[in-house]
Amino acid sequence: MSKVLTKEKQPKSSKSDFIVRIKSGESTAVKGKIEHIYTGQVQYFEDFLEMIILMQNKLDEKDYPQCDTELRTFAE
Repeated sequence: MSKVLTKEKQPKSSKSDFIVRIKSGESTAVKGKIEHIYTGQVQYFEDFLEMIILMQNKLDEKDYPQCDTELRTFAE
């Protein structure tokens, strides 16, 4: 069971926090939107590479240290 946090109880967002919504339709194209939580800015993307570039640009813009970003994977 997931816990719903009210705005007052949510942890303060970091410059590296994003919400990503991915939509897939009848085609193989992946589209979606990405919201940067810290600023509230929303950008739309047409493929995964564009999504990564948008995230990279926002982190660079906010001077977030990329070397501190932990790369993770679902693969074992």
